[in-house]
Amino acid sequence: MTQVYWIKGRSKTIQGNIVSRVNAILGLEPMAKLIEPDTGMAIKINLSEIGYYHSLPPIVISSLFEKLREMGVKPVITDSCSLFKGSRQNGYDWTNTVLAQGLSNGEIFDNQIMQAGGYTNEEGKFWPSDGDHLGGIEIGSLMTDSEKAVILSHVTAHPLAGLSGSIYNLAMGFLTTTGKLRVHDCIDMGFDKSKCINCDICLPFCPTGALCRENKTIHFDARICNKCLGCLLVCPNNAFTVSPESVVLFQECLVEAAMTVSKRLKGAFFINFLGSVTPQTDDHPFSDLPFIPDLGIIASQDPVAADWMTYQMITRSPGVPGSIAQDLDVLEKGTDKIKAITGTTPEHLLDYAESTGLGTRNFEFMNTLE
Repeated sequence: MTQVYWIKGRSKTIQGNIVSRVNAILGLEPMAKLIEPDTGMAIKINLSEIGYYHSLPPIVISSLFEKLREMGVKPVITDSCSLFKGSRQNGYDWTNTVLAQGLSNGEIFDNQIMQAGGYTNEEGKFWPSDGDHLGGIEIGSLMTDSEKAVILSHVTAHPLAGLSGSIYNLAMGFLTTTGKLRVHDCIDMGFDKSKCINCDICLPFCPTGALCRENKTIHFDARICNKCLGCLLVCPNNAFTVSPESVVLFQECLVEAAMTVSKRLKGAFFINFLGSVTPQTDDHPFSDLPFIPDLGIIASQDPVAADWMTYQMITRSPGVPGSIAQDLDVLEKGTDKIKAITGTTPEHLLDYAESTGLGTRNFEFMNTLE
């Protein structure tokens, strides 16, 4: 049976510091089985936009990298470019963002920080996929070359998936730009002119010219929109919308992409960090306060089990006073904070993932690691 491990958020002694926690994770049986000397292993991270404040601390990544290297593994840290025009859209900006985020690509990581799809984010291969939507997906060459992966996910709310965790990270983090566009192609973008205040904030983030200013008014041309969601992420007045049908399709496309990536791997382990769960994903160029307390770390060899447990913990947790949880009146334990914030939940995503065989919600909850 699938096992899910929980490491509490509190650190009462030196034995609970981040290095000790990384050691504990590496000692877990399913993780230990992946570790083979002289073999490659991708450490998949969430590289956040410049301006996002609550991203995963570099010490977490560097500790895992160093420990794996000490064990004889050949680790490489990776993520992919964004679709919208932010600080990670191309190889040059992506590399600069790595450095700005404190992930020095020198002595600490031995120059082993690379984009999954190469400098152009198009170095990859088309792989057929099962399911009703995609048919296939382009996966970056780094992932298929590495064969094994540790998926480090900074858990947040997500406007379409409900939850940004293991499944989302596995699905999107290894894809080329073309692969990501295939997943996003199902999205039906809408624009509510009555909510637009013509502030121009969205314009620099649009990569296709679908947004433009004419006669002091913002105009949206859906015909040339690549559905990158950049406008949705940055608009301060929620003028951009996604149809409910698109949300369902997007979640199913995510699962099909995750399944395709999973089949290319010879092994993977998933680690969800619930230390700074914000309403915004790492794709946003800003972040609000975390809306729940630090709940620690969830780890499993099963992405469905990891995300299901993560979702349950967020729901059962009290909200943080002064955060969006208070604004939306979901401070009480048991209130669905994800649905209140995003308008959706990851339940359909998890249902579809389970039906495809990506994982299961039937798991054994292991004793808490202190």
